[in-house]
Amino acid sequence: MLGRRSICLLLAIGLAAGLAGCGRKQSGGHTYDTAADFRPEEGELFADVPTGSFDEYTFTILNARTGSSASKMDTDTLEGDTLNETLYRRNSNVEERLNITIEEVRDTPEKIHDIAVASCLADEDKYSAVWNSASYMSILSVAGYLVTDEYLTAVNLSKPWWKTTLMQEAAVDDAQFLFFGDINLSYYDAHSMVGVNMSLLRDYTGLPDPYDLVDSGKWTMDAMLSMMDAVDTDIDGNGTLTWEDLYGTALSAEDAFPLFYGSGVRISQQDEYGMPALSCSTSEAFYNIFMKVAEQLYSRNPYVYDAEINEADGISSRDMFLERHSLFYITDIGSLGSLRDMDDEFGVLPVPKGTEYQENYISYLPGNTSALGIMATGRNLLRTGIILENLAAEGYRPGGMRECYVDSVLSFKYVDDEKSRENLYRILNTGTIDPAAIYNWGGISDTLRELIREPGVFSSRIASIERAAEAQIGQTMEAVQKYR
Repeated sequence: MLGRRSICLLLAIGLAAGLAGCGRKQSGGHTYDTAADFRPEEGELFADVPTGSFDEYTFTILNARTGSSASKMDTDTLEGDTLNETLYRRNSNVEERLNITIEEVRDTPEKIHDIAVASCLADEDKYSAVWNSASYMSILSVAGYLVTDEYLTAVNLSKPWWKTTLMQEAAVDDAQFLFFGDINLSYYDAHSMVGVNMSLLRDYTGLPDPYDLVDSGKWTMDAMLSMMDAVDTDIDGNGTLTWEDLYGTALSAEDAFPLFYGSGVRISQQDEYGMPALSCSTSEAFYNIFMKVAEQLYSRNPYVYDAEINEADGISSRDMFLERHSLFYITDIGSLGSLRDMDDEFGVLPVPKGTEYQENYISYLPGNTSALGIMATGRNLLRTGIILENLAAEGYRPGGMRECYVDSVLSFKYVDDEKSRENLYRILNTGTIDPAAIYNWGGISDTLRELIREPGVFSSRIASIERAAEAQIGQTMEAVQKYR
């Protein structure tokens, strides 16, 4: 019976021709807010990817099971969707090149965390890498169970298949324990965005084209609020607003965070000494944005359906959008799969900016975003680095994982492919993550989530947790410095 490597060799020509179709033709002429295009190119970029032969070594990966279609790190079959086929090809090529076998242990996030801890306590050289939510990974990092990028000499973080900006943002005291890149694309799913029902939009004369607003840099929170206010809500005319009526948007408390970060403010910032500090307690800009979001979206605005306040309806914000009861939908890229059968034309937009003078659109990634960590018990970190570098580079190649991911995200019945694709590039090029969301110092994320509907007590509540947050930040710093 033919193994995976043999099958890969036999089908190499067919796969190269057929799966290269994961990428599409160059659209030409488009520019994006940051970075160039999201599409990779062949050439010298791959010339210095390290190689070697590792005597049929088994590279075992711990990987938390999530709902993301891009979260798998291995597959034994060519069957399934194109993303699965491309993963098969990616791993087969690396196995053949390095003479290794890739194996994956998949379980719940809690179980994967427990396995990683037990392996480290037993000082086992059993698992080379672990993928889990950044929040779980932070526990491993402060316990000394992960190594920083300094120990991975074969990993070239200057290459575009690594998201070095996200790694630096997630770092504490410049210690980069968490890795993001094209080696595992499930973190793409966590990028925040706004969906718009383009069919519904066209029912209202005078509303601007949101794509034009995005392109001109004028897609702001005020622009979004103005469009929401223009939507008639009381469809049945009975004077009472229910889930059966029409709203500007439907949301939950969690949706406030993308709006904060999209407006250019953060929960934490590094101080002048490189120490993380809660900027939300001292930043006038954060306070102003917080109050604007709270007062205009969460204070029983008649143009907003609050899914949590109306929990008795049993209708989620997704359901409201899917059933044509809201114009906008604040969500993440990974949630789009559940909207594929939507009968209206669907559009992808970045989260609006705070003002049109803000340089870039910004996409928030929450603390449970999937991240990679390297086990400190590994005996051969050079070999681990070479394998990881090859997997990431292979996923970045034209026709590889990242291109197929974009195509799979946009496989809707009705979608403005070209404009939504441009906006998807914008979103994926402008992701940001905050260590305060990862470590939740002092319960800051939970507190802000509660305060969004109680803005009048913002200052007193933040002050009440500030001391605990500072103490926990100090503990995190001490642990990081100890295990670097």
